[in-house]
Amino acid sequence: MGYWRKHPRKDLEEVLVIFHEAGWLIEDSGRYYRVKCPCGEHQRSIHLTPSNPDYGRQALNWLRRQPCSHT
Repeated sequence: MGYWRKHPRKDLEEVLVIFHEAGWLIEDSGRYYRVKCPCGEHQRSIHLTPSNPDYGRQALNWLRRQPCSHT
């Protein structure tokens, strides 16, 4: 869907789409994704192979706690 290279895990690709729909910029470095907020003050890495099974859910919870989040 996005302008970034598709994440190999479907659940984390959905996380990237949610960040994108919230207005965040997604940069694909090849080793991980960097998501940056519209105001430029907040950013986070989305890893390709996280070991935590709740990684995607925790990333979305983090997104919702950001003051510039549109979700």
